[in-house]
Formats: sequence, structure tokens, C-alpha cells
Amino acid sequence: MKPHTIGTLLRQAGLLAVLTGIAFSTYAAEPQGYDCVIVPSATVSVSTAVPGVLESVAVERSDRVTKGQQLAALESRVELVERDLARARAETDAAVKLREVSLLFDQRSLRRVSSLHRDKVVSVDEKEKAEREAKLAGWRLQDAKDLLRQRQLELERSEQVLRRRQVYSPIDGVIVQRLHHPGEYIEEEPILRIAQLDPLYVEAIIPMSEFGRIAPGMHATLASEVDPEHKLSAEVAVVDGIGDAASGTFGIRLALPNPDYLIPAGVKCQLHLESAQVASESAVVVDPALVMRLSSPSRQMNREHP
Repeated sequence: MKPHTIGTLLRQAGLLAVLTGIAFSTYAAEPQGYDCVIVPSATVSVSTAVPGVLESVAVERSDRVTKGQQLAALESRVELVERDLARARAETDAAVKLREVSLLFDQRSLRRVSSLHRDKVVSVDEKEKAEREAKLAGWRLQDAKDLLRQRQLELERSEQVLRRRQVYSPIDGVIVQRLHHPGEYIEEEPILRIAQLDPLYVEAIIPMSEFGRIAPGMHATLASEVDPEHKLSAEVAVVDGIGDAASGTFGIRLALPNPDYLIPAGVKCQLHLESAQVASESAVVVDPALVMRLSSPSRQMNREHP
């Protein structure tokens, strides 16, 4: 093999190595990082629907609560008595049973009188009187049933009045603040604050140059300042449609699952968005003429060494 041929092959190998290095560096490039903060997905201040004296608070700060769990209650002795009275009335159906018996008796009397009237034994007036009593008995039974239904609705109303004096959790979360204690008079101010920690929200500010490249559903990895080595996975949930002209940025929100409450909220983090195809955006363009020049030494070697 001639010296100039060896030099050509070395140049060819060096150029291919450079191109290969560029391609691998394109695929290995890490996504750009952005500062972010992890926050609760919701913070709710709960209070009672009516004013009154706070009687009990069943939770303390940092306690986990579930949706529908009773948290506190106002003093409700009068409402409890009214509820029990309404329940006793709603469960008393003696009047209905009495009217049912009267209706059955009047219907049998009507059948007997009608039979006797066909035999010309009783007069028309007696037959009409029996018909009237049977109809009145039916309406008396209906009136008793309506009254019982009204009492059942009164019981339901009493239960709702009592429920309005109790505080229930509207979400699953953690108590972050207790603002009042038993014995205090409550009007409109909140009693407790609850934070929803599953999922968490990740709020980030992105340069306007990235607008249009980020869409809901994109995935991202992030690390909190508490444990930078632990990588977390989140998904873009909201992309602001309006930017901030002063800073040249726009906001995005990501949803971060936290079923075991192991990720703390209220901490800073570093966010890396996963682009769809990094290589396609920075593809290496190879000149066809260069490829022909690289392949020509091989053809020359074949001619020199048949």
C-alpha cells in the first residue's frame, strides 16, 4: 500500500470519527434545566356555615384527613333535641295504620250496602252515605300519609341544620394550620387550613423562546433541594397562554404524584423537560460531495491492487 493511500485512509477515518462524535454528542445532550418550586395542589380554609361557639376540634396540625371526615363542631344542644323530636314524629305511623283500618271497614260496609240495595232492602240514601264514608276514609288515609311525609322532611331538615354546625374536610390532605380552639365564638373566619399533597404542583417560569415547544402531557424530571440525587417524574398539566413582557417569561404547571406523602411541598427544585426528539432538532447534515470524496480512495486502492 502506498504512503499517500495510507494518509488518505487516515484522514477519512478521522473525519468519520468527528462526524460520529458530533452525532453522539447531539443525542447525549441533556435538556436545559429550569428553576421551579413544589407546592400543594390545593390549600383550603374551612369554617362553619353558621356562626356559633366552637365546641370541639378533632384534629391537630400535620394530621392527615380524608374527604368527608368531621374536623370540628359548634355547640349544638338545641339542634340535637330538635333533631331527636323530629325523628320521633317521623317514625310514628300509628295514624296511617288507623286510617288504613278505617278504609278497609268502610269499603266492606259499602259492598254490603250495595248488595242490599240491589235486593231492594236499603234505600238509595243509605247507599250514597256508605259511598261517601268510603271515599272520606280514602282521603283521610292519604292525609295521614302526607302528614307522615312532612314529618320525614322535617327530620331531614333538622339533620341538615345540625350538619351545618359541623365542619367536614372537603379534600384529602394534611392539616397545616389550626386557627381556633373550643370555647371561641366563630363567625366567618376559618377554623382550619388543609393542604392537598397528592398530587403536588410544580410551578416553573420558562423563557418566551420556549413558547410553543411545551404542551400539556409532556414529561419532565426534577430534583428537589431536599434530595437532589432523587429524580422525580412529573407531567405538564398547564401552559400559560400569556407571557410576562417585563421578564420575557411564561409559566407552566406540572402534576407530581405523591400518594405516600413522601415528597415535601414548599421547596425549590430543578426541572428538566424531556423533548420529543433531541436529535431531530439538531440533525447533522452530511454533504453528498464529501461522501463521494471519502469513497474515492477505496476505488483507487481497488484499481492499484486488483
